[in-house]
Amino acid sequence: MTPKRRVCYQILALVLALALIVPMLTACGDDDEDKTVTPSATTPAATTPAKTTPAATTPAPTVSKEPVKIGVLIDYSGPAAQSGWLADCAITFAEWYWNEKQGGIKVGDVRRPIEFDKYDTKNEVANTSAGARKLLLDKVVAITMGGISNQFAFPIADLTDPAKVLFSTFLVDKALFTDYKYVVSSFFNQQSRNQLTAELVVKKLQAKTVGIFAFDYAVQRENMGRAKEAILALDPTVKFTYEQYVQPDVKDYSPHLTRMKYEKPDVIIADTTQDAWASIANQIMGLGGLGEIKLVSMSEAGYFKGIEKSPGADGWYISLMFLPSSGIGTPAQLEFSNLWAEKCAADPAWCKKYSPTGAVPLPNTPVMYNPILTVIKAIELAGTTDQAKVAEAARSGKLAFDSPLGHLKLGTDGKSNLAGFYIQMRDGKAVPAYGLE
Repeated sequence: MTPKRRVCYQILALVLALALIVPMLTACGDDDEDKTVTPSATTPAATTPAKTTPAATTPAPTVSKEPVKIGVLIDYSGPAAQSGWLADCAITFAEWYWNEKQGGIKVGDVRRPIEFDKYDTKNEVANTSAGARKLLLDKVVAITMGGISNQFAFPIADLTDPAKVLFSTFLVDKALFTDYKYVVSSFFNQQSRNQLTAELVVKKLQAKTVGIFAFDYAVQRENMGRAKEAILALDPTVKFTYEQYVQPDVKDYSPHLTRMKYEKPDVIIADTTQDAWASIANQIMGLGGLGEIKLVSMSEAGYFKGIEKSPGADGWYISLMFLPSSGIGTPAQLEFSNLWAEKCAADPAWCKKYSPTGAVPLPNTPVMYNPILTVIKAIELAGTTDQAKVAEAARSGKLAFDSPLGHLKLGTDGKSNLAGFYIQMRDGKAVPAYGLE
């Protein structure tokens, strides 16, 4: 793994500040039982008897007790131990939905239960490699998740790729897809997100002048550069009048906000952390607001805790993948919320443990669930648990399904098509703004 790869990651806490969601699960109903009609024996007569043709039916899937083993690599201890708890939210939901409600996943003509083989990566690269080796020895069909940042993904892919085993993750480092053949991501596609942002800025907000504000990370500079290209591709007359990259340890944003007010771009597109966004919202009020400037958060981090009560965030446009309990989302996303409420009603103890805010999934639960769902759908597409065939099915360009984060289609490059959608904060409420039309 090169130093550049190690630098190119972002803590999933940033990602998991997310608010996104989209169901999944198109239920696979059992087919009808065999009904073969046998012609009755008759004595030949002077006339030819009518021929009886057996009715054509599809056999119902057989139910097998042999489990399909799916490996999970995530931190259950160490500084990122909460990610293990989040993973178990998704794992236990998956067990309930697929094993109890669906009677197992469909592997060819057989329904088989799923079983998760979990390994604690402890936020250590060496331990992550050890976990990947163990899961491969355990003959799991595929490995999911892979730690909370890209530095943990590469040691896994170094082992799964030569073995032709699918590695399904929520991480999005581009080297995971260019350097490996059997890695897929079920999270958003940065290129798709940039295009969505460009359309919001040009088509909906009709901006003629645009500013850029982000942390001074290589990955954020690159993403902002691509967003700028996407905007100019839609409208070459747009002028970029302000561009600022600040150090992540900055606490006082007022000089930058003052400069924004002076430059007066129609729109500012920005990408910072949740803490930074909360500070920006407070400091904006100290400056009397930003006037007519529209602020666009390209990451879910803009939806920080308490944003509904923050006057400084009123009018902001924020990109999201899922927003629970809001009634905002695709039909599949809303169905996921309904299923979550059903699980909560059936198992209050589970709900108390994994759904502390009520009978709704946490915003980052779909992020953890989607890699699992991707493996299940790849197995169903392949019609087998053969590791290589499942990995090939995932990268075939034919894998597409409704997920809690949107209708997910995986390309032959392993990247998803997901872009999410934009909401706008209005009077303390999130309302759909773009991408859900």
